[in-house]
Amino acid sequence: MADRDRHEKIVNLVGERGFLSVRELSEQLNVSEMTIRRDLSRLEQQGRVKKTYGGAASPRSVGAATESAEAAIEKAEGPLVDTIDVLIATSVNPLYDALLLDRVQKRRIPVIAESVELPEGKTVVAVDNIKASRDLGQWVGHELQRRGQDKARLLDLSFHLRNTQTRSQSFWEGLHEICPDSEMILSLDAQSTYHTAYQLARDALTVYRTINVIFAINDSTALGAIHACRDLQLDPRKIMVVTFGLEGDALIEELLADRYCKAGLAMFPEIVSLACIEAAIMAYNREPLPAKLVTPHVVLTKETLPEFYTREADGWKLNWETARARLSIPVPIDFQIDHEKVKLPRQIGVTVPFSEHDWYKNLSAQIYEYATRYKIDCQILEPDQSLRDEVDLRRRQIAHLAAELVNPRDVVLLEGGEIAHYLAEELKQKQDITVITNSLTVLNTLNHTPGIVLISTGGAVRYSSQVLVGPTAENALRDLRADKLFLTVSGIALEFGLSHTNISEVTIKQAMIRAAREVILLADHSSFGQESMVQVAPVNAVHKVITDDALPASVRLDLSKAGIQIILAKE
Repeated sequence: MADRDRHEKIVNLVGERGFLSVRELSEQLNVSEMTIRRDLSRLEQQGRVKKTYGGAASPRSVGAATESAEAAIEKAEGPLVDTIDVLIATSVNPLYDALLLDRVQKRRIPVIAESVELPEGKTVVAVDNIKASRDLGQWVGHELQRRGQDKARLLDLSFHLRNTQTRSQSFWEGLHEICPDSEMILSLDAQSTYHTAYQLARDALTVYRTINVIFAINDSTALGAIHACRDLQLDPRKIMVVTFGLEGDALIEELLADRYCKAGLAMFPEIVSLACIEAAIMAYNREPLPAKLVTPHVVLTKETLPEFYTREADGWKLNWETARARLSIPVPIDFQIDHEKVKLPRQIGVTVPFSEHDWYKNLSAQIYEYATRYKIDCQILEPDQSLRDEVDLRRRQIAHLAAELVNPRDVVLLEGGEIAHYLAEELKQKQDITVITNSLTVLNTLNHTPGIVLISTGGAVRYSSQVLVGPTAENALRDLRADKLFLTVSGIALEFGLSHTNISEVTIKQAMIRAAREVILLADHSSFGQESMVQVAPVNAVHKVITDDALPASVRLDLSKAGIQIILAKE
């Protein structure tokens, strides 16, 4: 595809969706993420898209208010979360949640949770999962009775999060109340993706031909199930798909087509996003908030959907007049703020865990729109990139502390890995030291550095990690002694000890341990509690551990009991 054609495609896609991540654009256009980032820079210069953290947004969604935010981000050091005043966050996974909440807690940044409660959240903006799911289950039960069927034979396409598990369970309870003879044929984790849902639904429908109801946890899952029914040429009169969400235009069109999709639980991203913004402003001003802001839901069918949504040129839009009259909206919707009494945050951050889902596309676009009305800057925090940035920062801090342990005339052993690379950068400031290494990256970093004697172990190059391994390297270490070894591994567990993924690297690590008077382990908290394929050494081979303060206190105590000194990298 020519550059011009690709640029037009990007502009059209971003215009249609409101926001798209770099990864999603890369996958859709079949080019590298680097190419997409270059394209976005050019398109932003032309004023055709607005670059955001991790992707791009439509200029009409973002508005001119983001310009000052992006200028601030370019100057900012560290993760983007450091530049925001309030965070609207959705639970992603325990690792990301812990890192994110640790950072915002240290900076006293208020958190508004969306969908799932978070430990540091001032409030959670969410639908009443139990009631909403029960309502949908009861609707299905009544619909089966209307069709003359006495029971449901259910395929539940769920997900592993707390709120989605609650939705599946409550749906089943509501259905069972109306049709007590119903059977749960299968309950499967569809991983919240279209492709997994399609394959699981197709397999289940092939094996269990009596399935007559499919409950899908979101629109992506529902579309997978619908297309599986279509490709198997199942009779739409004998099976129905219902979805929790009714999140975007694709499912609305399926609902109106009146084939497999018969009902959808509308959660109204237009209202949820508004509640998130209003709650964020209140949290920023340290105003009291309820533990939960409950947003409305409605079970919509082909007949009732036009009461709430109207088709316009750029998609389906909520009828606000109907919403005001018939729904319980937990926050004001007039966008009138007394600026003498209420301060507005300069910038709000929003995590988007599933950027391919219609729910989060619509939610992020609506949050942009509402924030812009208040002239608040708004930035998308893409979890994958945010997590990489946070871990990277912590590894740099670990490397900095490690360098402080190196004294003049020290002989140090330094191996491969990201932390080792950062440590090599720190060591460039040292004088009168000797560095022995099997890392090509470290060799290139320290080459021609005055005051450092640089020794290579030699050996065969392992290209994936850019380290030297094999008998040559190991034999060289037999004749060398170092004061300190800065060791990295991929797994650390009290029982299994230090472990790593590749056996050729394990043997050179073991040779380094034998050659060192002191072993200093460099590891961020994510490596602890992990057991990789091959054991390197028992834990008591380590004298000191330099890690970050996200490592639980209980693990730190266990290491201390083993006689290991813990050095924590703190901000």
